[in-house]
Amino acid sequence: MSCRIYYFTGTGNSLRAAKKIAERIGGAELISMRCDPKDVPAVGYDMVGFVYPVYHWTAPEPVVRFIKRLELDTNAYMFAVACPSAVGGFACERVAKLLEKKGARLSYGNMINCVANYAIVYPPIPPAKLMLPFMERKADSIADDIAHRRERAYPRAGALVRTRSKKVMEPYRALQKYSDYPFTLSDACISCGLCSKVCPCGNIELKDGHPEFLHHCVNCMACVTSCPRRAIGYDIRSGGRELLDRSLKDTPIVRLMGLPPKRKLYRHPYITVNELTKSRICIGGEEDGTKAHT
Repeated sequence: MSCRIYYFTGTGNSLRAAKKIAERIGGAELISMRCDPKDVPAVGYDMVGFVYPVYHWTAPEPVVRFIKRLELDTNAYMFAVACPSAVGGFACERVAKLLEKKGARLSYGNMINCVANYAIVYPPIPPAKLMLPFMERKADSIADDIAHRRERAYPRAGALVRTRSKKVMEPYRALQKYSDYPFTLSDACISCGLCSKVCPCGNIELKDGHPEFLHHCVNCMACVTSCPRRAIGYDIRSGGRELLDRSLKDTPIVRLMGLPPKRKLYRHPYITVNELTKSRICIGGEEDGTKAHT
């Protein structure tokens, strides 16, 4: 049996779930969706999976763009695991429809509610020490289902989400292109370049040794939570005010966005920063069971 699992992650929740699935099924190649889909086709694999967070009540746009361009075998067993903090919304439904357009079928869909990592709006909720045991048990259960190739109808958005999504979330989605303008950089920056390496969107380049944001950010918080000196901040009222200036009455949360110096940050405790920099991770190596490839 051969398997490729494509994942998108900022602070490790989705990567942790992908790793547990790979371990349970006896090995798989984990592919970050930062890769070019043309270089990592899902052709010749018995199982193909997608694991990703939920933004704005649906699958993140980088995930959508990746799947649209991905070549795959339509007869493979395909699964999707979404990792929302609370509202899963259209996350599995959207991926299922993308696969249907390619002539493929989503055999299994499920969700793992995780610790929310949106540090520029709130601290980690629920607290990791309370949420982690649940996350691990749910991931184990899902991994067992997938190992046995069980069929499961994917979760669909409820009536409230369907009726409110366009009004509540569409204004925020329209502002996403301005979302990285408020990032700030303090003198604590040591020019290590880690922020650029962990960014799953390729949104950060180093200029004169310091990060420069390229304005296709999805606010995954990878750079913020991985910085060894906590040099990256977020101040919507100074510097690049594009996001604040374009916010409307329909986007009240925008005016609350910021990153207090003492706010607690979250990264999944079982995922290392080094793993977040990888583009490929092979689970099931011959020597020690795990091999990582950049």
